[in-house]
Amino acid sequence: MKKFTKLFMAFALCLVALVANAKTEKVYATFEKPSNTNTTWDAATKTFTWSTTWYNQLRNIGLPNGDISKYKKLVVDCEIVSGEQFRILFYKGGSNLTLYVTKSGVNEFIIADTLKSIAPNDYNEYMLACDEICLSGNNGAAPGEVKINEVYLETYDDEGEKTFATFEAPANTNTTWNAETKTFTWSTTWYNQLRNIGLPNGDISKYKKLVVDCDIVSGEQFRILFYKGGSNLTLYVTKSGVNEFIIADTLKSIAPNDYNEYILACDEICLSGNNVVAPGEVKINSVYLETYPENESVDIPEIEVEEAPAKPEGYIDLVASMYHEWTGTGADATETATAVSPVINLGKKIGNGEMVYGVKNKAQFADLSSYKQLVVVATPGLKLVLNLNHDVDIKENLGDYAEGESYVWVDAVVGEDGTYTFDLTQYPYAHLNNIRLPWDNNNKGTVWYLLLSESVSTGINEIEEPTIDNVYFDLQGRKVQNPSRGLYIVNGKKVVVR
Repeated sequence: MKKFTKLFMAFALCLVALVANAKTEKVYATFEKPSNTNTTWDAATKTFTWSTTWYNQLRNIGLPNGDISKYKKLVVDCEIVSGEQFRILFYKGGSNLTLYVTKSGVNEFIIADTLKSIAPNDYNEYMLACDEICLSGNNGAAPGEVKINEVYLETYDDEGEKTFATFEAPANTNTTWNAETKTFTWSTTWYNQLRNIGLPNGDISKYKKLVVDCDIVSGEQFRILFYKGGSNLTLYVTKSGVNEFIIADTLKSIAPNDYNEYILACDEICLSGNNVVAPGEVKINSVYLETYPENESVDIPEIEVEEAPAKPEGYIDLVASMYHEWTGTGADATETATAVSPVINLGKKIGNGEMVYGVKNKAQFADLSSYKQLVVVATPGLKLVLNLNHDVDIKENLGDYAEGESYVWVDAVVGEDGTYTFDLTQYPYAHLNNIRLPWDNNNKGTVWYLLLSESVSTGINEIEEPTIDNVYFDLQGRKVQNPSRGLYIVNGKKVVVR
């Protein structure tokens, strides 16, 4: 008896396992009474009849509305009594795509393929926003009759669910997007993205592949950009037709050391023009991500996080409270201390063009004139750009971004010891506008600390009243007749009046 019980339990567990691992799910249709007099529905005999060729729908309220991309096929088991055929209507708003059922028995329609053959330019819209699926009489012959044994949608089994892309109007003038013809054009080789807002942001590890169905009209190729922060990994689409990219394998081949970061923390996926040839044009039939099947997955390595180094002693932090802002220009310009809170991106791995400190606004800056050195503690070998306004009278040059004049770009590379030291005394007025990473896909890392050395005025306790031979200037280079307490420039040196 015990042996039989054990066998029965094992058999039951097997059944449970089979059910749990079932690959497909079926959603069966149910029908309501037709809302017009052109059709009838006999629920007892499952018979649908129509008396006219138009406006003869049988509403199929049992099938889900909205996104039907997770369903692989529609199955219709029927017996056509008269009328030779009937229709299945996929509605989106007032429009529909029509499948014809022309034979008795089991009719299977692979939804994506079937709708694409009917409407190659916009079938995905019906997949993503299907208002209703219903039966309809023959639009060529009436009256007619069909017995409906069953109708159901079936989910994917050996394939994953599909998430289709939708597009928004480009944010710049270098690209155009025609939603009606699904045509993407670009006029320059850079900054020509078409934002792909329909694809999910963040962790995309559940998706096995990206499928791009297109017709390249000109430009020879275009790009798919996987963004993480300001950096991206680029796939090239070089042929018309259906292009399939196995995401993990493809991104790993491009960036074997950090591809997992783009899969686990993807900010955006977008289309972009050819970065070699412009102008160009491509027709986008569809773009979608497809998940891994239920019985398949892939291991994506976790993102490795750098350990924070010890903070060097003897320095003070460069903090947001040191930031200043100019308002107005020329003689009307005024300065407000601690008026803004700049972005400080410390302890987080960043890449292309991302800001470490400050903002890209030349009217805002940190006055570092009273310090000897700016020390950056970061990933060894990390490239940085320091942007400084250094003119004697900065307020007169707020509109000037020219390198070598009032605005200076200092290219820096963090040393093997993990530090970069900038000599602030080389400029008489070291106004730091921002620190950022340059545009370089291979340049990524973490900035841990922004530190300042001791003040250049250390050891100066008190200054006697100015004599007639001394000329005092403030830190903006303006002559001061009666200096009060503060830091001034006298005979080319910084002094403190207390």
